[in-house]
Amino acid sequence: MIKRLFFTVILCVASVFLLAQTDSLYLLLPQFSNPFYDTFSRNYIGSTAAGRGYTGVSILGGLDNALLNPAAVLPDSALVFVEMNIKPSLEADGYPLYANYTSPVPIGLFGLSFPLENKFSFGVLYNLPKSITLDDYSFFINQGADLIQRFPVYNLHQATALFAFHNGPLHLGLDIHNQLHYIDDPIYLRSYERIRDSKYHLRIQPGIIYQFGPANIGFSMMPATKFGWNLKCANYDFIMPLWLTGGIEFVKPEFTIATEAEWEQTSDICNSFADRFTFKAGFEKRKDNTVYRFGYHFTSNVYSGMIHLEQNVVNPDTSNAWNTVPQAVFIEDNTQHSLTAGLSYRFKSGILNLSAMQVILGDVKKTQINLSLSCYLNYIFRKKEVQFNE
Repeated sequence: MIKRLFFTVILCVASVFLLAQTDSLYLLLPQFSNPFYDTFSRNYIGSTAAGRGYTGVSILGGLDNALLNPAAVLPDSALVFVEMNIKPSLEADGYPLYANYTSPVPIGLFGLSFPLENKFSFGVLYNLPKSITLDDYSFFINQGADLIQRFPVYNLHQATALFAFHNGPLHLGLDIHNQLHYIDDPIYLRSYERIRDSKYHLRIQPGIIYQFGPANIGFSMMPATKFGWNLKCANYDFIMPLWLTGGIEFVKPEFTIATEAEWEQTSDICNSFADRFTFKAGFEKRKDNTVYRFGYHFTSNVYSGMIHLEQNVVNPDTSNAWNTVPQAVFIEDNTQHSLTAGLSYRFKSGILNLSAMQVILGDVKKTQINLSLSCYLNYIFRKKEVQFNE
């Protein structure tokens, strides 16, 4: 107990010293919803895209391309799709006691897509673009007599409806994202209250793909949006920044090569943030019923440095018990270089997909594994009909 108290006091003194020596940031969004936590919180949904560097804005395919570009969804028949996203835990540095970042919810996507006549596609899907839990934020107060524990959670749930129009080489699409931002047990200094809250928000995402012979060019975007979020301990003007992505794909009968770039105006959230740039490259090779994929994925740094932990500004506890609690944590550089690999196997009633993404260069060495299954509904219903007739 004495050792733990001593360590907490040392960490508190060190954080005060660092705050005095370096630039530090007061957060304008709830802590784990900030973009520099995307190094762990972001889920790269879509197992086929994840296997080839998370490219897909110009690649026509199934429902798992919907979040990259709604125009890319071109099902040949009705499909049901389910995907699991697995992220092993990572050690979270800078907190008073040992802590991990975890993502205990493995469901990444569940949905249905089908063609309408010859020129239209429609789909509905649930997806989880972001998920992060700090397990846990703990510190001693009252000279080590009491232990305070928090298990902060931030999840971005999304229910999406998509519409796509296909006319020869032209493909147009629209995603309507119904987002639910969910927060549980966030960190607020000078507060013993455990908060749980959620906020609904609507975003739209148009997209286009045009085919030039063996090449496809694709583009998609989400305009910037804002909403207010009033929590018990603080109030926020929540900003979802402008997001743009575009790319080109070269298609041959046996292989595909794709390169893409993304830009997100994260500086709109805070002047101390840099805009985020992403570069992706992917390759896939088709052989019989199997597709092999490889890729590279790069994301730039948004912010690194000290951040002030959020304070209860509505009804703060002014007792001296909080005086030894560390007031800040250090955010590591967000730059990440990842290698990806994946494969798909097509069988009579559907397609099985597996992919893996591994950060090889960067302070946050995240691993993500995607496993998905798509099944043809007409085959399932036909099989049931045959069994019934027998």
